[in-house]
Amino acid sequence: MRPSPGGPSRPGALVVRGARVSDGLGGPAAPGELWIVEGRCAPPGLGPVAAVVALPGRVVAPGLIDLHVHLCLDAGDDPLAAFAAAGADDLRRTMWANAARSAAAGITTVRDLGAPTAPIAALRAEIASGAIPGPRVVASGAPITSPGGHVHEMGGAVRGAEAVAGAVRALAAAGMDLIKVMVTGGGSSPRTNPRALQFSAEELRAAVGEAAAAGLRVAAHAHADEGVRLAAEAGAATIEHGSHASAASLAIMAARGAALVPTLAPAAAVLAQPGLDASRRRAIAERFEDRQRAVREAVRLGVRILAGTDAGVALTRHGGLIDELRALVASGLPPAAALAAATREAGAALGIPGLGTLRPGAPADLIVLDGDPLDDLGALARPSGVMVGGRWIRRPGGGHP
Repeated sequence: MRPSPGGPSRPGALVVRGARVSDGLGGPAAPGELWIVEGRCAPPGLGPVAAVVALPGRVVAPGLIDLHVHLCLDAGDDPLAAFAAAGADDLRRTMWANAARSAAAGITTVRDLGAPTAPIAALRAEIASGAIPGPRVVASGAPITSPGGHVHEMGGAVRGAEAVAGAVRALAAAGMDLIKVMVTGGGSSPRTNPRALQFSAEELRAAVGEAAAAGLRVAAHAHADEGVRLAAEAGAATIEHGSHASAASLAIMAARGAALVPTLAPAAAVLAQPGLDASRRRAIAERFEDRQRAVREAVRLGVRILAGTDAGVALTRHGGLIDELRALVASGLPPAAALAAATREAGAALGIPGLGTLRPGAPADLIVLDGDPLDDLGALARPSGVMVGGRWIRRPGGGHP
């Protein structure tokens, strides 16, 4: 096996000693050793030791997972316009920079839910090979949307059940990891209506059915309550945003096992801007309160809450998952549940065994912190070390491999 950049240069285990280990399984950080063999966490004592990293006084915790990002968007005032104007080289640089920014912040896996298919596949491959630093990328490619619909600029516009199924097959053939469907319009596309449907129940069933045949899950962008309901009834694995979800629709989600990714960070970021126009502030505040209400109702009904920022949309920074976690806590989610939503629960939603934990067999994705995030989520904002799949992205104490 080729040695991993930033990992041991000879066969054997990398052993982390002297730190407290927070394994992501729910308990507090405790003194212990963490063994890493061939990019995965391993039982202590498995094989010879190739290298030792001493981290006295530090906490080693699972890397974070952001389940909703757009690496092709720059988080500026009008990200879609900037995307549409960018050439291929500019787009590549933007995606590289956003991936690096995410990893430096301790986000070791991102689920990219909207980017042109070929560029995001290329970036995923470059990161996986170790050619460039970045988080593990789980990608949907171009979202399936209606002609002229939300983010149609990314190339996924179709109409009719047969065309939707064909688009799913094309994405599967391109090696995408899941399917994203824009069930309703969206706020980033001014000519679409977030409260209006873009697809029928038949089209959604076609998307989910074809995805299932390819072994893929579906993430459904839905603001309007009817969109949430139709996506859940069709079998979407996650509902993104769910801004106006009713208790009845959330109950269907709970019954079908669909999770909610509320993406609170964008509204919180806009509301934090000084000098915001009063009427816009009221509108954004109402939207934020609607999503907070949906989170509270979802928790009451037993819907799983997962963490995703929508990074890349207006003013929503890449690497800002801590903003989403704080917003989830402000919406009533206990801090431990918010942390799980960005680690083990998120990993389970991606279907990657052990991801979001440090149990033996799990991918060696970890962050080095000054404190236990179960005691203070703020510790997540200051990672001094980041590892993805056994490769140091940032070595403890600063610096890069």
